[in-house]
Amino acid sequence: MFNNKFRAVEKYLSLFAGVFLAGLTSIYAQTLSGNLNGHEYIDLGLPSGTKWATMNVGADSNNILGGYFAWGEVTTKAEYGKDVQTYNKDASALLAASIINEDGSLTPEYDAATKNWGEGWRTPKKKDFDELIENCEWEWDKGKVGYYVKGKNGNSIFLPAAGNYFGNSLKEAGYGRYWCASVDESNTFRSWCLCFHSISKYMSNGSYGRYFGRPIRPVTD
Repeated sequence: MFNNKFRAVEKYLSLFAGVFLAGLTSIYAQTLSGNLNGHEYIDLGLPSGTKWATMNVGADSNNILGGYFAWGEVTTKAEYGKDVQTYNKDASALLAASIINEDGSLTPEYDAATKNWGEGWRTPKKKDFDELIENCEWEWDKGKVGYYVKGKNGNSIFLPAAGNYFGNSLKEAGYGRYWCASVDESNTFRSWCLCFHSISKYMSNGSYGRYFGRPIRPVTD
């Protein structure tokens, strides 16, 4: 399903994928909350009731990072550049093109989570990531290279530090860069993303540009 550009990532993952997936099974076997359209989710006990998927869009046992998507695009591609239709467009232009809703978030037709996983799944909005940061414990795992995010009910998800793509190359390996469905209200030419590394986690307004290929971790209400 994915382009050859992911082979380098898969080769890198082979160093630790076996250990990771064994841990994933034992941990998630205790915390799985349900399944929607064939994709599993976990209830972290968040105030909103939002449930988080166990994997990124496109992830499987051979590729735990999943696919990389430009903001507002629903398929992966061989090269990521400024040819995306959402680049350099403000909220009014995006709204006129039905790419975003009135609340400034992606419509289902332009949401990679919804298009790939079906109705009921969506790309997280900024408020979803804010809630995840504010209500969960984040523990960095240097062996698996990513964060375990533990809710107050004891359930956890794992977010691999998947980096992002520009051109046909993986950039910032070891850093987390997850797209958010929301545009930045203070600068609507940009969109929000969750950024993290071993010592910090924060929301960024996507200053690198919507054309960067980044992973998506779906949520369901």
